[in-house]
Amino acid sequence: MQNVIDKIHRSLKTILWRRHARIEAENDNISESCLEDALRGGFRIVEFYPDDPRGESALVLTLVDRNPVHVVLAPMKDLSYLITVYVPEPDKWDETFTKRRRK
Repeated sequence: MQNVIDKIHRSLKTILWRRHARIEAENDNISESCLEDALRGGFRIVEFYPDDPRGESALVLTLVDRNPVHVVLAPMKDLSYLITVYVPEPDKWDETFTKRRRK
C-alpha cells in the first residue's frame, strides 16, 4: 500500500477537478484551495480501487479545518484527478471515518 500512498503524494503536485467534485465541494462549503492544501498535508487511504474502469483510484480521508472530508481521486503520473468530494455522514461511517458501518 505504501507504493500507492507515494504515487498519490507525487500526483498531488497538480490537481485537476472534475466538475462533479467542484459542485460537491461547493455544496459542502469546502474551499478548493483548503482541500488541496489538506491533501498535500496528509491523507489516509480508506479504500483502494485498483480495477476501477476509469483507472486506478482511491477513496482518501483528509481533514479540512479539522473536519473529515472524503475524496475519491485518480492518481496519475503527473497529476491527480479529483472525481468527487464529500463530507462523510457519521451514521454511515465509524468514528474514524475509515470503515463503513454495516446496515
